[in-house]
Amino acid sequence: MRTMASPITLRGDCVEIHIDLSTFNTAEPAFPFPIILRVNGQILAGLCWSTEGGKLTGQPGDPYGVLQELLNVSKAMLQKQTEYDTTLFIYFGNYVFKCKNSNSLLIYYENELLSYTDCPEFKGRHRGVVELPRKEFVEDVLKISREYLEKYASVIEKIRLEHGEEPDDYDFLWGLYREVKELYGKKFGSKNRRA
Repeated sequence: MRTMASPITLRGDCVEIHIDLSTFNTAEPAFPFPIILRVNGQILAGLCWSTEGGKLTGQPGDPYGVLQELLNVSKAMLQKQTEYDTTLFIYFGNYVFKCKNSNSLLIYYENELLSYTDCPEFKGRHRGVVELPRKEFVEDVLKISREYLEKYASVIEKIRLEHGEEPDDYDFLWGLYREVKELYGKKFGSKNRRA
């Protein structure tokens, strides 16, 4: 079933999430919207088929779940947990976040759907490792989570409800956001925070 909603792009300095709201995945509503996830320009979620024009498109995912898991990763890293494994609520995606040291975060990713691409520019890009500063990653997660909650959660929720889905618990997501924000403030100081 098609909807007329515009796509959403949540962008920080290193993390970017593109959510295509024009299609709702009625066959697999646990992953309702196509999502492209980039970190430092590297594609962690997305797919490409020459029959679809050879353009990067979204991989089925759940925006609420993606942000919940990114906040959980941030929380774990701020609490000195050294590794966090997740699917990020992205269909056929697997991600392992590891602290390389006190400042750096490594993201090991595998995008099974992209491994089947027939688009030459995306061959071999379905798995890899991205390294970035932990502080900037957490700042981006806080920034995009807040933007999502304030501007887009109601839009996505309306589309989900139109398709007979149960409402998500945004009080929980706000609580998780505030918890990560507080942990960030204790770790890095509130003056440095962008979100």
